[in-house]
Amino acid sequence: MAAIDLTRLDKQIDHLASLYQDPVAFQEEFHNILSFYHRYSHRKQKEIAPQIFMPNYDLPEKVLTHLETRLKPLSLSHPGEVLKLIDQLWNDPYFEARKLATNLAGNLSIVYCDSVLELIYNWLQQPLDQVVVGEIIRNTPRTILQQAPEMWTALIHRMLFSPKHQSQKMGLLALAKLIPSSSLDELPAFFSWIRGFLLSSDPTLDKFLQPVIEMLAQKSQKETAYLLREVLADSNDAAVGRRIRHFLVYFDEPSKSRIMSAIKNQVILPGRSTNSEGSG
Repeated sequence: MAAIDLTRLDKQIDHLASLYQDPVAFQEEFHNILSFYHRYSHRKQKEIAPQIFMPNYDLPEKVLTHLETRLKPLSLSHPGEVLKLIDQLWNDPYFEARKLATNLAGNLSIVYCDSVLELIYNWLQQPLDQVVVGEIIRNTPRTILQQAPEMWTALIHRMLFSPKHQSQKMGLLALAKLIPSSSLDELPAFFSWIRGFLLSSDPTLDKFLQPVIEMLAQKSQKETAYLLREVLADSNDAAVGRRIRHFLVYFDEPSKSRIMSAIKNQVILPGRSTNSEGSG
């Protein structure tokens, strides 16, 4: 592996940026840079390495971060060309290329809000590595969250109420990331949005609901616990009680006790207690 000389790296990135009008050449040079810094003999520590199941480079941490930061002005000065770069990078099989695509999109001016929202929606309909999903949700709506947060909230609503199960699940993940920065006034709407998912007997929803409940509980223990107790009172499906039991870890003892009582008092109709268990 080459030693990291920031002066050299800056020159490499500047040359990369100069290729913004040629997406194929940009992609090739991007890989040349990452190959230059790839640690070919380095053994990743499994306990700290993110679980990426697509081709990726083993890079010193600052290389990709520095590259993304130095390319940020490109999105503002040449947005039309950058949109073409984003498409080229997104179709690249490597994780780092897709990560850069999410960052370039996240740096575009708010004028391109509709284009960025459509990118996010279309990307999240695809079968993706979960680490890539995280990068999309964290990076791509960056400018929108700063300047037009209601547009991001509207897209999450669109995904949650889509007839496509994939879209619904991605909407739940996006909602979980939105909740910490949301106001308490927005919680009633969020509770309404997820109520139907909590009542569903589909066990594949569980792992997507868990981060939502965790964030809601951190925001308001009392109101979130009340929502779960309401759901239990309205459900005759034992699978719903089993799902909610997995959420108890996010609550303090008084709230946990009240939810447990609601689980025990849930009225289960005959034939509704044999649903397959599962926390997706």
